[in-house]
Amino acid sequence: MTNAVAASLERLAQDLAAVHARWALIGGFAVSARADARFTRDVDVCVLVADDEEAERLALAMTRLGYAVSALIEHELARRLSTLRLVSPVDGGVLVDLLFASSGIEAETVEAAEPLELMAGLVVPVARAAHLVVLKLLSRDDEKRPQDAMDLRALRPTLSAGDEAEVCRLAGLIGQRGFDRGRDLPALARTYLSRP
Repeated sequence: MTNAVAASLERLAQDLAAVHARWALIGGFAVSARADARFTRDVDVCVLVADDEEAERLALAMTRLGYAVSALIEHELARRLSTLRLVSPVDGGVLVDLLFASSGIEAETVEAAEPLELMAGLVVPVARAAHLVVLKLLSRDDEKRPQDAMDLRALRPTLSAGDEAEVCRLAGLIGQRGFDRGRDLPALARTYLSRP
């Protein structure tokens, strides 16, 4: 992790607190907190919003705090604002992704998040290992995103029996809610969990 990425996470945590957003850290930072530390160039978070209107209000608030909008991604099937990609106001141009309706389990991810100290004095809500596994299974693309496979291997030994059951439950929820991107997530979860 570079100083700019760490500073961007610290700034994001302060800014999300200032706008009273409920959120959870996901992505590389969260995997590093739960398993093996690894390099990451961006900051990814799930944000709990009731609807697109609330997501748009948050987007406006973030631009007023100095973030630049890089991209808006819509979930076509759900017809929801999926992801807001921002450029952090911290020097270095670090990308910050706010996920509102990308997986369909944003609420579960945020509700279950655990406050962890990632750096001296910086405590943030971090997604649980089971949630990270399911999100990685959903986004995995071994050609375009080889880090996902490495993250899944790193997370596997951290899972308890309860975590394994939660992986299966969450994989089913994503499909039931129409966010599975054409993947059989329950089958992918079973295959993943069958390996030590």
